[in-house]
Formats: sequence, C-alpha cells, structure tokens
Amino acid sequence: MAKTLFKFDKYTKIEVVFFLVYFYGISLLSNFEYNFWERNYIGIPSGELEFSIVYGTCNIIVFLVFYWALKFCLKSNKIWMFAVLIVSFLVSHYFYKKGSYLLISELSFLSDKIRSDAIKWYHLKRLGFTLSYMMTQLAGVSFLAYFIHSARQKEQLKALKEQQLMSELTYLKAQLQPHFFFNTLNNIYGLALKQSKDTAPLVAKLAEMMRYMLYKVDEKLVLLKDEIEFLRNYVAVENIRYRSAIKIDFDVQGIDSGSKISPLLFLPFIENAFKHGIAEEENEGFVHIVICKTGDELTLDVANSVAATKVNIGGIGLTNVKKRLEILYPGKHKLEIAKTERVYQVNLTLDMV
Repeated sequence: MAKTLFKFDKYTKIEVVFFLVYFYGISLLSNFEYNFWERNYIGIPSGELEFSIVYGTCNIIVFLVFYWALKFCLKSNKIWMFAVLIVSFLVSHYFYKKGSYLLISELSFLSDKIRSDAIKWYHLKRLGFTLSYMMTQLAGVSFLAYFIHSARQKEQLKALKEQQLMSELTYLKAQLQPHFFFNTLNNIYGLALKQSKDTAPLVAKLAEMMRYMLYKVDEKLVLLKDEIEFLRNYVAVENIRYRSAIKIDFDVQGIDSGSKISPLLFLPFIENAFKHGIAEEENEGFVHIVICKTGDELTLDVANSVAATKVNIGGIGLTNVKKRLEILYPGKHKLEIAKTERVYQVNLTLDMV
C-alpha cells in the first residue's frame, strides 16, 4: 500500500536531491567558500549552519507547494494557469516570509542571534531579501518542474509506442502462423491423396515445427540456432514433398550459440521460394539458401528458379515480414529482391548490434 501511494521512482529521487542541494547545499557551500577565502577558516560556524538549515527549510516548504502547483499547470497545458500561479505565489510569498520570521522569533530552541534577526526582519516593510534572489530560486524550481514533466512525457510516449509496436507485431505473427500451417497442411493433404510413404515423416516434422511455434514465437527474441533448426525442419519437409529433380541446398555458416533474432523473420522468404517458385516448375528447378553470420552482421540469401508460367511472386507472408523488419530493425536492415525471367533472389542483411 505504501509503495503505491509513495512511488519513489528515479524522478522522485532527482526532485529530492535537487531540493536538498538547491536550498541547503548551495548555501552551506557558499558559507564554506567565503570562510575559506576571506577568513582563512576551514569550516562553517554553528551560527551560519543554523541559519542555512532554518531558512533553507522555510524555503523548501514554500517552494515545494509552488513546485507541485506548477506540475499541475504543466499537465493542464494552460498558460493562463501558469500566469495566475506566478502572481499568486509572489503575493502569498510575502505573507509566508513575514509569518516565517515571526515563527522563528518565537522558537526558544534557536539561538538568540537568529531569533533577534528574525523579529527585526519581521518589522521591516520590505521582505528582508532582494526580489532577484527569490526569482532565481523561482526559476530554478520552474526549470526542474519543466524538465521532469518533459522527461516523463517522453518516457510515456516511448512506452506507448513500444506497446503499439508489440500489438502490431502480435497481429502480424497471428497472420503468419495460420498462413504457414495452411500451406503445410495442403502439402500433407496432397501427399496423403497419393498415399505417399513420405506422409508420416512430413507429419512428424510438422509436429516439431508446431511445438516451436507454440512455445517460442511469442518471445521477443529467440536463439538464432533454434530458429535455424526450425528452418532446417521446414526445408526437410519441402525436400520430402518435391521430386528428386529439384535441387535444394541449405547452408549455414558462422552461427554461434548466443546470438538471438526475432522469431519467424526468415520463414516467409524461404517459404516463398518453394510456394511461388519451384511449386510450378515443370523442368529441373532449384532452391539455394545460405544463412551466414559474420561479426555482428547476419545475412540471408535465398535464390530459386521461377516457373515459366509464374508471373508474380509475393503473398501475405512477404508483406508482413517487410513490416516486421521496419518495426524490429529500423535502420538496421537491408532487403534486396531481384527477379529475372527464370530466377528470383532475396538478400537480407541484419545488423545484430
């Protein structure tokens, strides 16, 4: 309960440190510096220490009230409220200071010097200090309020943007998974109709891929080696499906055990190579896949033959993965797609830093 009411976050810590340094520390440091250079004295006399603590506390109280009121004005984003606050503060501050002097003069535990000075300043017509000094404190506290307000706003906007991105990614993944399983089940259905002996191994491979997609793809990042194993299973499924005349190469280079990647990022490119490439190939076709990691750079090269009857290559999977790349790797990816009359090639480079 206490943690909920008093959330001591990083901004609260900044506020606490600021008020302590601004209203206690600066005054004490100024006294120390003056004594050191002008009086050849290292330290702060008890009378000056008492003065800094007493009047520093008085200033902290009134400026804390102003600070919280200013934060409310910033949230409302109304200039007229800020103007009213400044005028109200300047007027009320005069009476607050008079009341502070009177109270200090009556506190018996304080020294006679500070009490006599307080009653003297209470009877003065002016405030007892320069207006410019008060305005300096006012400006400092206002700067803190504006800084904290801006920082919180940027943090909230960042969190909102991340939430929106995650929602969009979840939507894109939700589209991709049914699309993938629909295609694979179609493949199994085709083999089952032919009563092929490859149907059972295909179902086993699909089960492994389903297990991966159920337990891994909701994670923000997965191990690159696990993602590649999933792709290897997918290629094995396609290898079972296609006749031996189709040449399929799957080459992996430089993959370490610790690198991570967003799940299912490479699948649409590889899937398209089979579905929109050699699926309608009447002659000998090919699919060449190379995944290589060099330093912090990860590349995917996919090249496939294109059937003479095929005029367009694409699909929902490719559209989605382009959107995902823009969200997950902004400015850190390069996608090149080239198509000739008989060859379709994709080159994707990711900066893993």
